[in-house]
Amino acid sequence: MTPEKKSGVISLIIGLMGFVFLIIYSKSVFLTYMGTALFTPFMIYGLGMLLNPNTRRKEEGQIPFRGW
Repeated sequence: MTPEKKSGVISLIIGLMGFVFLIIYSKSVFLTYMGTALFTPFMIYGLGMLLNPNTRRKEEGQIPFRGW
């Protein structure tokens, strides 16, 4: 698993846990708003990393230019 995909999975887990926490324990509108503002970028980044296609790198750190 590449570091990008690993950070996406971790970010998605943090986002999902945050939203579940908000749904279960949220009593205040302000806390709901702040939690949504905090955990939405985690969800977007995690989904973006999971939907990102794989590069054609054979080894880590190489840029997939022509001729590699």
